[in-house]
Amino acid sequence: MKKNLLLTHIQTILVTSSIALTGFASPSVTQASGLTEAITGGVPSINLRARYEGVSQEGKNDATAITERLLVGYKTGSYNGINAFVEMSDTAAIGSRKDYFVPKGPDAGGDATKAVVLDPSLTQLNQALIGYQFDNTSLKAGKQRIIFDNRFLGNVGWRQTEQVYTGLSLKSKAISNLEVDYAYILDSNNPIGVQEKMASHAIQVKSAPTSIGVITGYGYFLDYDLATKTDSQTVGARLAGKKAISDSLGLNYHLEYASQSDFADSKNIGGNYTRAEIALQTGYAKFLIGQETLGGDGKSAFQTPLGTVHLFNGWADMFIGPVGGTPVNGLVDNYFSVSGKAVGLKLAAIYHQFGADKASSKYGNEYDLLITKKFSKVYSGGIKYANYQADTHLKDTSKLWIWGQLKF
Repeated sequence: MKKNLLLTHIQTILVTSSIALTGFASPSVTQASGLTEAITGGVPSINLRARYEGVSQEGKNDATAITERLLVGYKTGSYNGINAFVEMSDTAAIGSRKDYFVPKGPDAGGDATKAVVLDPSLTQLNQALIGYQFDNTSLKAGKQRIIFDNRFLGNVGWRQTEQVYTGLSLKSKAISNLEVDYAYILDSNNPIGVQEKMASHAIQVKSAPTSIGVITGYGYFLDYDLATKTDSQTVGARLAGKKAISDSLGLNYHLEYASQSDFADSKNIGGNYTRAEIALQTGYAKFLIGQETLGGDGKSAFQTPLGTVHLFNGWADMFIGPVGGTPVNGLVDNYFSVSGKAVGLKLAAIYHQFGADKASSKYGNEYDLLITKKFSKVYSGGIKYANYQADTHLKDTSKLWIWGQLKF
């Protein structure tokens, strides 16, 4: 019965996608001579991703989630520098929602004896914004995707429903040799559909490449409306650069420091943050070693509530918000990765060793594996695996993803 239901859903998705793709063959955006031409001469977009996620966790029954995520959008042409963009998002389970558990949000539920998969069934307005472009500056107002660096402000794009924001964002290169990003955020809507109202500011100033690399300074000032959320101010700087050793050999490096402290209504929040990486880039592969520290004092720790943590502290997601975020003793993540391309495949392997910043306790270790393939400009797919072995933090957890995607 379940196989027949799955087949029906897959057939529906393929038929819908074919119809959508036929209707979305549209010319690229040009400067319109009038408002009507700007509205009718825009560019539609579609992004469909079907994914299997299997989770095995100590103390829980195995979870299986087969989901699809469909993004359908339309961007108008530009008239006097003004344009608009609207995008709908639909995430749905293919099969029973009782095969996994979602702990919070409007679609919370499922089988609580099973492991968590943070992909609820949600249909929502993903983006709706007005843009204005003048000289070397662009403005966006409305509901939108905002990505500064992903570590502190990102869209959590790995989840089927992404994290989006309502507010104002600006990107400018009006000042010579500088790129300025600024955002004023009125609310965030996270991947499980929970809206969090705030009045927050984010700013990032990035230099043009210098002899030592690109220098970036940033500040994140988060002021939530809810007393249950913790306000914070984070100020920091990073240096990222690369040096050619030979025609086929290069050295990449990343150095970063930030400090997080009380802001608005908060008390006893934050700590220091450091990140250091060095990588050897060959013609075939990249070998990287690094350490990231999110400080903690036993009462509070450095947190990144708007960041795409999945990209940094292991794909098993043992240190994200729904499972507690950074532990109060902080987090030290020592990692090593190898990545490259072979026979048309993108390959990556990462090893993490997690420990406390304040104490000497070891949280656990994790290895992550990735294979992806881009079949054309439209079609891609991949396999991803994460295995977390716990010592003192949470439980042994392994996750497997298999997905296919079309983007048009």
